[in-house]
Amino acid sequence: MKFADQPRRQTSTTAAGNPHGAEAMALAIVARLGEAISAENEAIARRERIDYPAYNLRKSQGLLELNRLVPSFTGASASPILRAALHGLNTVLEHNQRLLRVQYDAAMAVSNIVAQAIRDSQSDGTYAADSWRGRDG
Repeated sequence: MKFADQPRRQTSTTAAGNPHGAEAMALAIVARLGEAISAENEAIARRERIDYPAYNLRKSQGLLELNRLVPSFTGASASPILRAALHGLNTVLEHNQRLLRVQYDAAMAVSNIVAQAIRDSQSDGTYAADSWRGRDG
């Protein structure tokens, strides 16, 4: 699911009830985060070579920006537009988490196979369990 497919509407700062524009800034940040995460999801789905540090930097920057805005919302309730945008971001993040988990699990499986092959190639069998069980040739 692409983040761009999520419903988004622009609001004026007076319509949002936030004269400092924190909600408009939050919507812009959420949109950038969603687009970055969607791009990463699409790259993973297409099995492209992925620049994980670049995606991580974009996601970290967005999170930092959102965290800096949190004090602006103290005591205020988010508008339905911002809630919808955050819900859409959450959906894209959950999909991203699933895709990254599959990538991680696959990398761990390959790494375990390679590590075992290295261990097997470095052993002459002297201390293998089969020797003391009486199954050696």
